[in-house]
Amino acid sequence: MSETAPKDTRTAIIDLAENLMLDRGYCAFSYTAISSALGVRNAAVHYHFPGKCDLGVAVVRRSQERFLQWARELEASGAGPVERLEAFFRRHMRLLEHERHVCMGGSLETDYATLPEPMRVEARSFVSTILSWWEALLEEGRTKGVFAFPGEARDQAIVVMSTLQGALQASRVTDPPCLPAAMEQIRRLMVTHVA
Repeated sequence: MSETAPKDTRTAIIDLAENLMLDRGYCAFSYTAISSALGVRNAAVHYHFPGKCDLGVAVVRRSQERFLQWARELEASGAGPVERLEAFFRRHMRLLEHERHVCMGGSLETDYATLPEPMRVEARSFVSTILSWWEALLEEGRTKGVFAFPGEARDQAIVVMSTLQGALQASRVTDPPCLPAAMEQIRRLMVTHVA
């Protein structure tokens, strides 16, 4: 991967690969699909990403960086735990509104058994980042008295994260989509009051 390569082409490749991963999964897209969509030769894709795994790693790393940037900006804005919960809900609702029924974590988890090892490392890192964010948010909310739940914050983070991922995917076949109902149930079970 060349750091001196034109950034716009590299970014366009990552953008398209991300969309394909969310729509089809990592294993179900090829460099041919990317080169055809961008109107370039396969060699142009290989110039930026010698192998598909290199491209997949770049997609996941960028997704993780974007999430961390979003989380930093949200915290810097002074948003409290309930506001951050709602902000995360809005992120998932935007996926649904764009007819995306899987988030990056869900896509990676679904394909995990067939991912090359470098992608598995990135998948574990990505999911761990999201889970740690949830754990910290839930613990802070409980300390401030705006969240209540039994057990450890980590256990509750697993429940919330997996509920949202599952509801997003199940929304493909439920009418109306079940994601909003899952979010409302999380609120009912966990949020004591808005600080």
